[in-house]
Formats: sequence, structure tokens, C-alpha cells
Amino acid sequence: MAKRLLAHVALWAVLLVAASINMASACSCMMSHPQTHYCQADFVIVARVKKVLEPDELSRVYKVKIKKDFKMTQKARIVLKEGRLVTSGSSSMCGVDLRPEETYLVTGRVVAGQAYINLCNYITPWAHITIRQKKGLRLLYHQGCSCAVIDCPWWKRCPKDKRMSDACLWETSLSSDSSLTDCQANHGICMKTPSGHCDWSTDKKYRECMKNRRRMRDEKLRNEP
Repeated sequence: MAKRLLAHVALWAVLLVAASINMASACSCMMSHPQTHYCQADFVIVARVKKVLEPDELSRVYKVKIKKDFKMTQKARIVLKEGRLVTSGSSSMCGVDLRPEETYLVTGRVVAGQAYINLCNYITPWAHITIRQKKGLRLLYHQGCSCAVIDCPWWKRCPKDKRMSDACLWETSLSSDSSLTDCQANHGICMKTPSGHCDWSTDKKYRECMKNRRRMRDEKLRNEP
């Protein structure tokens, strides 16, 4: 009981710090590829929301049923036994709004003995996950964790050599053009090649997506005044 109380106080302190940081500005996050989210998370699960609790003004707790786990650290496995996900009570503090009875892919971290999630994590309805992303979650993202994924929109100064030893250039991210499909997030996995470089592991869907993206981008450029 004492340990749980201390953990709650510690988490409350974390949320209070987050509140003080975000009072002057809304929640903002760096753009990250799904593979990066997987590699940096303490847990990656498929969870159905059963109940929403709001124990105080600063926090919100989701009681969930974990349908599948793709990754869990030892600490995450312990804290998730109770099926509780904790987030801030406000979206301006990066709090996550999940709907009861919906099933989500959820990535998160263990903070002060709690499974903590926020808007900077990769959290999306499970129905929106592509076949290629599911393959990544099952194994391939883990195999590619030695490779970084660098957000590289057209307006950003990025390395000229696309074949780097430790990273893939993410050139289709929504920060590049939100009106075009993010093919590399939906269908790309960054992995080591036999030559030791990091490169996108692709499939038919990836190639089709990139072809359609180039066509749509060219049409958009032609129609610009």
C-alpha cells in the first residue's frame, strides 16, 4: 500500500511538472517513425479500452484488456498486470483521449511505477495498422533497432548520402507534405543490409505507394500557380 502511494505521488509530481511546462504552450512532439516508437518504448501492446477513470484533475486512467503484446520490458510487464494506462487529464499536457470499447495499438513508457502514455507516443486504432506495420511489430522493427530513422522533409537540410551505415532518411513524413501518403511510415522498415548499411526494406505495397505519391506530387506541382 505504501509503495503504491509513493508511486502515485511520484507520478502526480511528473504530471505537475508537465503541467507547469505546458501552461504557456500546447503539447508539441517531435515527428517519429513507428519503428522509432517501437524501439524506444518500454511497452508496445494492442489494448481494448474497458473503462475510463479520472481520479483527480491532473490524471486520467484507462482500464484496458491487453489483447497482444509485441514488446514489454520487465518493469512494464509488472505494472501492466493490472491493465492500467495512465495519462495526463488535459490534451494541452499531452494527455491521450481514448474511446471505451475501441482497440488501439499503444506504445508507452514506465514512469514512477505506472504505465504512462501521452500524445508523443505512437497510439492509433488497431484497424488503421497496415499489414507491413504488423510485420514490423512482430519482428522486423526489433531487428532494425540498430538503425535510426531521420525525419528528412524536402525543406530540411539532410545528409546527401542516402546510404548511411546507421540510419534511413524518412523523406515521406507528414512534416514534408501532409496531403500526401506517408509511404515509409505505412510500408517501410529500416534495416541493416548485407553490406552493413541501413536502408529501407520494401515490398510491393511500398513501391506502389511511392509511385502513386510521386504521381500525386507531380500533379500538385503542375496545378500550382
